[in-house]
Amino acid sequence: MSTAERKNTQPLSSQFVLLMALACGLCAGSAYFNQPLINSIEKGLGVTTSQAGFAVVVAQIGYVLGLMLLVPLGDYLNKRKFIVSLMVFAALSQILLSFSTTLSTLYIFTLCATFGAISAQVLIPFASTISPPESSAATVGKLMSGLVMGIILSRTFAGFVSTYWSWEGVYFSSGIITLLFAIIMWKKLPNTSAQAGLTVGRIYRSLWNIAKDNPHLIRRACAGALGFGILSMVFTSMTLVLGTAPYYFSDFEIGLFGLLGVIGIYSSSWSGKTVGLGKENFVAKLCIMLMLFSCIPLFFAQQNIWIYAIGVLMSYFGLTAFHVLNQNLVYRIDGKARSRINAVYMTIYFTGAALGSLGAVYAWEHYEWIGCVVLGLVFSIGILVIDRWDFKKMKVTS
Repeated sequence: MSTAERKNTQPLSSQFVLLMALACGLCAGSAYFNQPLINSIEKGLGVTTSQAGFAVVVAQIGYVLGLMLLVPLGDYLNKRKFIVSLMVFAALSQILLSFSTTLSTLYIFTLCATFGAISAQVLIPFASTISPPESSAATVGKLMSGLVMGIILSRTFAGFVSTYWSWEGVYFSSGIITLLFAIIMWKKLPNTSAQAGLTVGRIYRSLWNIAKDNPHLIRRACAGALGFGILSMVFTSMTLVLGTAPYYFSDFEIGLFGLLGVIGIYSSSWSGKTVGLGKENFVAKLCIMLMLFSCIPLFFAQQNIWIYAIGVLMSYFGLTAFHVLNQNLVYRIDGKARSRINAVYMTIYFTGAALGSLGAVYAWEHYEWIGCVVLGLVFSIGILVIDRWDFKKMKVTS
């Protein structure tokens, strides 16, 4: 193990943490660009709405594949080279994507761009490793704040650039910016060496053993997945709620309403600091109560926009803080396997997002808004059961 991989005695500078947080936001957010661009892609390429919309599915597939296949390698490869290589690959893919003239090139380069966008999922566990133990949780919280901010602002950025330039300009400009950040990360990240005794084959085989031997990891991942499912339900149904009676919001107005998610920046940072003080149980209880009781104001979404906003804020705060808590808990399992642990956790975590989206569409179609609220309530109860069981197993007290 190189010197840079050992725990630092000095805390990371705030400027360095900020740069890493911005990089996380930039990389993660790029996977969400095409959600508000479906109509523009449809018109630009002369394809159907469903064909343009399938690019969103391709983006999700690319990200999940990256989580499963690339993130585990963070425990084996030189982390600085690996992170920067992923950023360069994603950036070049986005630039090539901006020149797409056919569906095939659109799908191929979308898959490549999101496949490389998982660099943030390698950078976050790496940052926790190079941070002093007493500030590791806070560092993870700050990087998660940047990641959440990137996801939230990605839709606004894409809509703005597409409106005043083109949908191709969204990917071209993002690709150039990502290349610049790759250069910065190359200069700022400490150098590391590969872990002795590891091979690529052993890395992938160990994923199953890590999942099998660490039920705590699976419980935290399942609880996190249900939480992400709630937030995904809120995201997916937001257009359905605000685009119909009594609001009839435009796409731009819906995008602005979605900026309520900036509360996630504060909640991520707060959760990281509070977990660092040893108050894991307190954070878990507060987050679960927020997600559970957010169903009450969400129930009145079609009657009062302000009450609906309160429900959205509660769910955003609860999920983002809960996610930071979960990541800090699972990173403690094995400091030398954090990338593989993160791969297992995040794969299950993003599966929850898919279930939340699919469930929201089905619930809205068959039971309208009340069905979506009930779905969120069921997910919240599931989180409560899993979390209390897991903390009983861990015997963690505040």
